[in-house]
Amino acid sequence: MTRRTINLTQFCLTIASFTIPTIAFAAAGYIRFLSGYFTQADVSLYSYFRLTVLVTLLWALIVEHLGLNRIETLLALHTGILTAAKATVYCAGLLLSALFFYRGTSFARVFIVIGCVFIFLLSVAVFHVFRLVIHVLKKHANGATRIAILGADGFAARIATHLRTNPLTHCSVACFVMLPEQRRETLNAPVLQWDNLDEVVEKYHCKEAFLALPPERFGEAQSIFERVQQLCIPTRMALDLGGVFIPSKLFDFCGLPLLDIRPYPVDTVSYAIGKRIFDVVFSCLSLAILSPLFALISFVIKLTSDGPVFFSQERVSLNGKRFRMLKFRTMYVQDPHESETRHTQRGDCRITPIGRFLRRTSLDELPQFINVVIGDMSIVGPRPELTFFVQKFRQEIPRYMARHNVKCGITGWAQINGLRGSDSSIPQRIQYDLYYMRNWSMMLDVKIIFFTVFNGLLNRNAY
Repeated sequence: MTRRTINLTQFCLTIASFTIPTIAFAAAGYIRFLSGYFTQADVSLYSYFRLTVLVTLLWALIVEHLGLNRIETLLALHTGILTAAKATVYCAGLLLSALFFYRGTSFARVFIVIGCVFIFLLSVAVFHVFRLVIHVLKKHANGATRIAILGADGFAARIATHLRTNPLTHCSVACFVMLPEQRRETLNAPVLQWDNLDEVVEKYHCKEAFLALPPERFGEAQSIFERVQQLCIPTRMALDLGGVFIPSKLFDFCGLPLLDIRPYPVDTVSYAIGKRIFDVVFSCLSLAILSPLFALISFVIKLTSDGPVFFSQERVSLNGKRFRMLKFRTMYVQDPHESETRHTQRGDCRITPIGRFLRRTSLDELPQFINVVIGDMSIVGPRPELTFFVQKFRQEIPRYMARHNVKCGITGWAQINGLRGSDSSIPQRIQYDLYYMRNWSMMLDVKIIFFTVFNGLLNRNAY
């Protein structure tokens, strides 16, 4: 599994663990008061609700203390029965101690006993469900993440062995890349020369790269980093720290200390879940509200020029993935090759009269909400570039490919700061894109959307 997958699994495990008491005591309440198996009594539902909240808080503290919401702990368990029993006894003991000093309400003993039993059973179930999911992912190698290891010595071989054998790292080492002037070890995957670094994405379709830089070569780190920046996939540097773990850019990847060479907001749960939910909801609402405008623009385009309503171009997004970006057609029908290899220029004779208005108001971009719903784009992110120019700029502009470590967007930080259109500075645009990646948050996305709507729709650089 990638770091993003591990973070998501960790997040889901934490949520599942913390909600166990709520489910357990809800079931206990149904059995005690609604099932008809026990004598009915007048009860204060609010008091039982407060009791459930108290148990949930106590359980959360116990789970954190015992590490039951950590994947490493989960995999170290044999059956999980003793650990679940221990946690349940702790919870019951703390609960009974609290109730000893609280005389406001007399709670049904059957309710508490059944609730604690369900906590124990649900804990064991959660342990085994998550262990099963992890092992199923590990077993089915066809779905493994393809990894490139930048290095071909013994250190690189040890990293490959760790990735293959660790039950969490659902990875497949697709290739190794020899560092400059490095002696090659015998390895069980293809080995590329340093000059062919780009092939890890283009030929072997790797999703991440691990830089295996031995300590004695740390002096070469700067030059190696500059070359690695050209990759459009997350790249980490594996470290041998003797068991010492330092937070921030250093993180523990299933027992392997790694260093982020540049920031990757896609690894966070808030980006993977929160941003995606926001994108889909916002796009669906926008498509619903703007549907009359869509129909009007489509009618005018068909009325004023021959050709389809929509126009699509191949663009590059997250991790170098290519997709067809949609727009309302603003030009006369032309040679497809020309449209894929040529930027629009100011006063371009290919633009139709209605197309010029659509471009000036950015209304031609509205169909990209469909790309967002599909999952090719986000609402906010670096603007996607034509594949032809990506191949060109990656050789000419340092750190250009780093912008592809997040999904491209309909609007972005560079665009609201006036860097829009083919005559704007590409290196300067890259700096704004990198700033966005380093400082990403949901509030920054909202800010960019706000300024796009109120300041960015009518832009003098649009043509």
